[in-house]
Amino acid sequence: MSVSSRVYEVYVEDAESNKYVCFTGQKYLYTKSPLKECSRLFGEIPYESAVQFIDLERAVFTRSVLVLEEDPALPEFAGLLVEKSAQLCLQEVRGKFIYFLVSESSQVKRGDIIAYHVTGKFEVRNVRSLCEGVVVLIIDMPWEVPRKALVVVTSEPRRVVVEKTT
Repeated sequence: MSVSSRVYEVYVEDAESNKYVCFTGQKYLYTKSPLKECSRLFGEIPYESAVQFIDLERAVFTRSVLVLEEDPALPEFAGLLVEKSAQLCLQEVRGKFIYFLVSESSQVKRGDIIAYHVTGKFEVRNVRSLCEGVVVLIIDMPWEVPRKALVVVTSEPRRVVVEKTT
């Protein structure tokens, strides 16, 4: 179960940005500037900054978050919307090298092998999911020693489609 290279973008409700997702009440639209008809507005943030919008003690997002898969060949983005305060399952993975077998939007069950990591003694270890639900984010923190990643899973995401506009 190898994961192909994909690009994901993270949008946070009410974040300032130069790229937005606007919810008009009927559909989600990608835009370079806020539109007047937006009932909700999500601004793009750097992927790794998403951890700033997670209350690690309560395991909830502090704002609503959209995670979109970028595919230039398609006229729309496929994405996951997780509302503020939705319960999250946070799993930390540490190791010299970390290799994930899942990606954003993967369905996982408790006990599934989601990654493997190489220890400081160069032993290879499987990482099993502590959670059941949908992987929303995999936040890599390569500046940490040993290397660390945070896997965010929830059973409450809503699949959305965001139309690309000019």
